[in-house]
Amino acid sequence: MNKKILIIQLRPGLGDFCMFLPRCHEIALNNPNYDITVLTKKNTKADQLLFHDHLIKNVAFIDDNKRKMKLKDLFLFLKKNNFHKVYSYQYGPKYLKYIILSRLAGIKEIYFYGVLKKKEDMVMKSIKSNEKWLGINITNFEGKIITPSIKPDHKKIIVGLGASGDNKRWPNNYFIELINKLNKRNEYYFILAGGVLEKKYIDEITSISSAKNFISLEKLNILESIEIIKNSDFFVGNDTGFMHVSACLNIKSFCLYGDTPSKDSIYNKNILPILPPGMSETYHDDLAMHKIKPEYVYNIIKEKIFFN
Repeated sequence: MNKKILIIQLRPGLGDFCMFLPRCHEIALNNPNYDITVLTKKNTKADQLLFHDHLIKNVAFIDDNKRKMKLKDLFLFLKKNNFHKVYSYQYGPKYLKYIILSRLAGIKEIYFYGVLKKKEDMVMKSIKSNEKWLGINITNFEGKIITPSIKPDHKKIIVGLGASGDNKRWPNNYFIELINKLNKRNEYYFILAGGVLEKKYIDEITSISSAKNFISLEKLNILESIEIIKNSDFFVGNDTGFMHVSACLNIKSFCLYGDTPSKDSIYNKNILPILPPGMSETYHDDLAMHKIKPEYVYNIIKEKIFFN
């Protein structure tokens, strides 16, 4: 029977989990005789992202059944599974309980950021920590969602419409203009990647755009969406979960950064940041999405995709 490792990653989003996925795989690859379990939050959709993953054996949710694990539940979970190592990508007093309970459960090897929370770059902190914990030098910046490959049936472009707020969303008329430009080059299938909150944007695009071939993901879960978007030609859109998923499916992903940290893209070489002209980096609350014009985006795509 293999020994067991628990990885704790409690940032809540789909994109967050994708950013930490390379770190989880590094732990698995450097501990080949261990079964890996990830403890995370249900909103990450980690069970669907890892459905075909042979490196990570189990997913557990801290907030399953619509309630968060109590301290007693967490302790019993740690004790019952008899983990030999814990790797935690959290720090600060709020998360110290996970370390204390791991000690009380008899886990000998525990790796975590520390008690005092510092203002550090999220991606670089995880990379430096893995280099220290695992004794490795990380040079491969590529997250990977493992999924069976199929031959593409159409030329497809993923259009990332989702966003966590309107200030992080590219104007819909810009998307329509870009889709029209791309449609003139080729008769693509445009995959409109958004949820039920993006329905009005999806409806507007399908009714106004000159393109005719659309696939909407609004009613599909993540696993179903992955089956549709894999083997697409490229992604273009907002900094959203679907962008990270696309990049982890080895799809060139043009991410429009105007109100989120562009440096977060460094974890995956498939992410190609597009920033407002004149800006070398973007952060939260820059309010600059409208400064990225469709013609500017189209020319970058033309250079990187069509002329390469």
